[in-house]
Amino acid sequence: MYLEEVGTKNAQTIIFLHGAGMSGWVWQKQIEYFKDYHCLIPDLPGHGKSHEPLFSLRDCAEKVAEIIETRADKKAHLVGHSLGAKVVIELLSIKPELVDHAIIVSAICRPMKIMSWSNRLWVYKLSSWLCQYKKVLQLLSKLCQFPDQFYQQNFIKGARRLTAGDLQNIYDIVYQNLKLPQGLSNVKTSVLAMAGAKEPMAMRQSVKDLAVALPNSKGILVRSAKHTLPWAEIELFNKIIRSWIEDGHLESDLVYEV
Repeated sequence: MYLEEVGTKNAQTIIFLHGAGMSGWVWQKQIEYFKDYHCLIPDLPGHGKSHEPLFSLRDCAEKVAEIIETRADKKAHLVGHSLGAKVVIELLSIKPELVDHAIIVSAICRPMKIMSWSNRLWVYKLSSWLCQYKKVLQLLSKLCQFPDQFYQQNFIKGARRLTAGDLQNIYDIVYQNLKLPQGLSNVKTSVLAMAGAKEPMAMRQSVKDLAVALPNSKGILVRSAKHTLPWAEIELFNKIIRSWIEDGHLESDLVYEV
């Protein structure tokens, strides 16, 4: 699994796990902001420069655990978005002792009608075909609220690589694994579950589900934010991460508990 390593090597480690269809480039603004930390940014299997297939959440979690054991100092802080957030949950269920603080962003744990409807081979084939057209991808990049051309260009490059099989595999792994894994009630790790207040109801309810399932956790929603929170609300998002891993105290009128 491809891994980028930046920042201060002797400092505490933060591992950033991206969402489906993206790769490590999506954390560029976090890399710049957290240069005082030791940052590890993997491309999850089937994404970016990692050419092995995306097999399962458990497989991803075990690979991240191996990274912590070999490249971090005993423990690491984890930040995961969407698919990456589901990997964080899986890792907490199998090796919580490796995780210092965890930030789970937009992890879907409840069914969404639109996702059930779209789980059709013809939908994946159509989506893959449309992703070959630059104008379509430029429109999608605008809808994704990417902050600059670096993000837009990397998004377009990655989207063009996605096949119908890739899209169906992502659906099967992310949306067919909605049940929270066993053992979360025993996790002592300090966990922040969050989502945008403008995300679908199922996503917002998932934040509450995680806050209930994990004993040492807090669930929050960010006002006016969507699924694009990590790169559309960069300054606020980075401040939330730093506050959580350094003192667990969140101060903002843009954030409220669920």
